[in-house]
Amino acid sequence: MFIRNSWYVAAWSQDVNAQTPLGRTILDEPVVLFRTSDGKVNALEGRCAHRGMPLSFAKLDGDSLVCCYHGLTYAPSGACTRIPGQAEAPAHIKLRKYPVTERYGAVWIWMGDPALADPATIFRCELIDEDGSNGTQYYFHVKSNYLYINDNLSDLLHQAYLHNPSFGGNTEPLGETVPAVTEDGDSIRVTWNWGDVVPPPMFAELGRLGARADGWNHSFYQVPTFYINSVGFANAGTGARESALPQGSGKLTFTIHQLITPETARTTHFFKIVHFNWPAELMTRSDRVITPVNLEDIWACEEQQKMDEQLPNATMALLPTDRAVAAMRRAIRERFAQEQHSIATQNPEAVRV
Repeated sequence: MFIRNSWYVAAWSQDVNAQTPLGRTILDEPVVLFRTSDGKVNALEGRCAHRGMPLSFAKLDGDSLVCCYHGLTYAPSGACTRIPGQAEAPAHIKLRKYPVTERYGAVWIWMGDPALADPATIFRCELIDEDGSNGTQYYFHVKSNYLYINDNLSDLLHQAYLHNPSFGGNTEPLGETVPAVTEDGDSIRVTWNWGDVVPPPMFAELGRLGARADGWNHSFYQVPTFYINSVGFANAGTGARESALPQGSGKLTFTIHQLITPETARTTHFFKIVHFNWPAELMTRSDRVITPVNLEDIWACEEQQKMDEQLPNATMALLPTDRAVAAMRRAIRERFAQEQHSIATQNPEAVRV
């Protein structure tokens, strides 16, 4: 169940160049990304129209893409401009061209109807500068359906259990409260606060927290696959998220912009841009709060994917803390149904899953 009329992150900007094409699969479609001499990013169908050779193996000849198999040459528009041994290339031999643009240090691609590709609708990474210079980038390839990642980010209860290893010890008291959930059209806000608790050792260590702290995990979700998570702890009674204590001296907080791009029904590209606003000496330890936690999340999602393939008809029980998960799944189903209805109305043969 892929929503196509949406902008997704295809790659980090620095990974797309004018020397070597970059191949990606997005929403089960092969795509090839490359830059032309003017620095512009282009995205074309990643399969040669002749014999289906992946164009990630093509050669860039100036601004043209030359298939490594039989030498068919494609312009950035997707038009075939040369076939060896022929005076002219037939007009019907061409590749689909996808709308792309750059923002936040990432290349964004539109996989749906090009007429609807308005860059103004790109997900807003609220704390990140337009060029991405004040964010730290992370990328993970996950062997699970994107919905399991969505579930993980919607379900904040797992923070108290799954992340015991990375947080440095038992965090069970964090699981004794229920988050507040607010739905607003295609977006969902989850607010989870903890007052006067023993902070997880990892936060206590890096934030140099006292024995008791106030904590929070505030989540904003937007259909289909985008989240902003603000997470932190501050010494108890100092204002929690609004505490004026310096980062690393009684407070530790960071904000993660989660940008999920479905690859196939069983695999996902997981991009993150993290805003730390930490002092330089603390930034040397920033990876301590991102990679271990995400590896635990990825492990859980991949194990769920394995179980789903083993028992595809099994049902899942819902808990009171799953309200945001249920709302997210419902919002995706509704958007998908609307998109499929629109496609069917315009072209019944084009309906896809």
